[in-house]
Amino acid sequence: MNCGLVVDENIPTTLLGDELRIKQILNNLLSNAFKYTERGRVALSVTAEYAQGGKAAPVMIVFRVSDTGQGMTKEQVDKLFEEYTRFNTEANRMTMGTGLGMTIAKALIQMMDGAIFVESVPDKGSVFTVRLPQGIVGDGVLGKEVVENLRQFRIGKASQMEKAPQIVRDYMPYGRVLVVDDVESNLYVVRGLLAPYGLSIETAMSGPEAIEKIKNGSIYDIIFMDHFMPKMDGIEAAKIIRGLGYVRPIVALTANALTGQAEMFMENGFDGFISKPIDIRQLNAALNKLVRDKQPPEAIEAAQRLKEQLKKHSAHSPKPGLDPQLAEIFVRDAQKSTSALEMFREKRGVYGEEDLQSYIINVHAMKSALANVGETALSSFALRLEQAGRDRDFALISGETAAFLDALRATAEKLKPKEDEPDSRITGEDQAFLEKQLAAIQAACAEYDKKAAKEALAELRDKTWPRPVREQLNAIAEYLLHSEFEKAAQTAGNS
Repeated sequence: MNCGLVVDENIPTTLLGDELRIKQILNNLLSNAFKYTERGRVALSVTAEYAQGGKAAPVMIVFRVSDTGQGMTKEQVDKLFEEYTRFNTEANRMTMGTGLGMTIAKALIQMMDGAIFVESVPDKGSVFTVRLPQGIVGDGVLGKEVVENLRQFRIGKASQMEKAPQIVRDYMPYGRVLVVDDVESNLYVVRGLLAPYGLSIETAMSGPEAIEKIKNGSIYDIIFMDHFMPKMDGIEAAKIIRGLGYVRPIVALTANALTGQAEMFMENGFDGFISKPIDIRQLNAALNKLVRDKQPPEAIEAAQRLKEQLKKHSAHSPKPGLDPQLAEIFVRDAQKSTSALEMFREKRGVYGEEDLQSYIINVHAMKSALANVGETALSSFALRLEQAGRDRDFALISGETAAFLDALRATAEKLKPKEDEPDSRITGEDQAFLEKQLAAIQAACAEYDKKAAKEALAELRDKTWPRPVREQLNAIAEYLLHSEFEKAAQTAGNS
């Protein structure tokens, strides 16, 4: 397969529009083009159409994604934006995640006052045309040199291209945040995104756990609350927290950010929302507004001096590839969801309302967990199943859940940490530290002090351990999550 890119020289250098949503639309269109074009060509063209007022007037940017793939009949094109149905099922039985994304893409296009058109011929290919009105900033255009650099993927050498704005992460050691999410790998990812800010970060894996923290007198600069969680969703949790008289900011984390969301969150006690996967620009803006900007100038200056001192005493070298700890957490998340989805599948079509809710919650959890580890195709498949659950499309659920589970198991197996070498041993110093922390966990559990137990466990998990120890720590974490203190203490004593 070969690919092509054509860019109009007369496109303005700087446009005013929703960059994130345009990327989402193009990602969907291009992903589908590649999925359904086994051999041949996929091409993207971008052109500018100016209004009668010339280049000073708003511009219509026209995106065309064309392919020489399977194509569609007129009937299939007519249904493309209404039905979550994968076309040509026999030929595409190995292709996942198509259908729902087109509906979302159309919704995003309409939100921006744009339009989408589809031309397709079976066995010859398709052309998707998207027209989006954009504002113009300045009077420069890309020109021949920049277009050639883009065509050759030499973006960094484009002399006329303005540099993308860099995010400056101010150091905020004075800030304290709580992150609430029922998926462990999501918490891990958010902690990583927040780490450069030097914040004090606490986490909770459910709405009730977050509420308990507030009842116990905890106060945060921001509570980042996942929107969709089992048993108690983020909206219900936020309402209860507000009912306790808590007035500090609460920001929703949502994977379903569409039109009307801002108003809905504001009406339910939130101060804003951030799209998932986390948009770091939105995150940075929220931290600046709700944490940094509320500090006196001397506190901000002192934090900056501290950051400079820390820079001198530490060298940061990012590790290539997937973070091993994130991979290990993902495997645990996947195993839990796989077990729940298997139980659902075994009911063979006899589903109660609780069964359906459990199904939706677990494929939703896997949607974000898979995105965290870069498995975007399988994440899209999970999104498709989540929507099928919401639409009560039991035929699609019955027909595709088994394939999803097989792919999920294969992904978990691929990411599972390799077995330790036979001669892997713990040093005397590490053994003493391990025994000390496990004893601290036992003592905390005896006092039903979950916070102290989790802090001792967190210190252990900052180090690398052989597999048996990791499994012991994972079991303790699971018991603490459900406040099973006796089992957690007993597991900590099995050393």
